[in-house]
This record gives sequence, structure tokens and C-alpha cells, in this order.
Amino acid sequence: MKPQVSVATFNSGSSTMQERQKRLAQLVEQLLKDGWTQTTLSEALGVDFTTVYRWLKGKTVPEADSRNFQRLAKVTGGDSESLQLYLDGEISLSTYCQGLEKQKLQGIKKRKTLSSEEIKREVLAQIYLLDPADIAEVISTSVAFLIKRA
Repeated sequence: MKPQVSVATFNSGSSTMQERQKRLAQLVEQLLKDGWTQTTLSEALGVDFTTVYRWLKGKTVPEADSRNFQRLAKVTGGDSESLQLYLDGEISLSTYCQGLEKQKLQGIKKRKTLSSEEIKREVLAQIYLLDPADIAEVISTSVAFLIKRA
């Protein structure tokens, strides 16, 4: 009589977490395409800029019962339940984003002119995301612009 061998397959939590991180990054990328910046998004959510940056880079995901999760759902035009469904892969980004259209129209009405300090913060935030070679190119282009302007 042969001994029976049972094989158990485990779905590692890390792959599920990686998928959730990837979906959250896609959502943040969509928000950036829709006109948000990392700075304006972090301000709207009441979180630090680095929190949004970590979401965009797929490093972290807020816990479903956290204040950040609820705020993210609200700002993106959904609710905690629909955001959870999207992050779990049960609905698509386009389905989730249908709620964004209403939010987008409201955001256009609220938009204001940025002060020079806000513009500088936003530009620096974007520069920090670049590779060193790209930063050098930005600097040389800026210097050439200033020389022409002088």
C-alpha cells in the first residue's frame, strides 16, 4: 500500500499584497493623469507627500480600516467598499474611476492659481523623482533658459 501524499498550495499573502500595491499605484497614476499632483493629492488626503510617493511606487497600501484608506476613497470619488473591491481585483480601474468623473468636475471649480512657493515645492517634488542624469539635464536646460533671458 502506497502512502498518500497530500500537497497543499498556499497563496502567499505577499503576492496578494503586491497586486494590491500595483493596483494602488495604477490608481495614483490615473489621478496624476487627471490633473492631480502628488502634492495636491497629499494635501487633499491630509497625508505627507512621501505617503503618496510610496503608494505611487508600490511600496505600501493603507489598511482598509485606516483613516488614509477612507480619505483616499472619498477623494477618488468612491467609498471604502468600492476601493476595497478595486484593490482586491474584483472590479477594474475604469469601473472604479467612473466615480472620479463627478469629483473631477468639482475639482475644476475649486482650482486656484498657485503661489510661487507652491510652484517651487511642486517642481522640486517632481525633480526628486528623476534619475541624476535627468536632473543634470533639467539644470543645464534651466541655465540655458536663464542665459537667454538675461
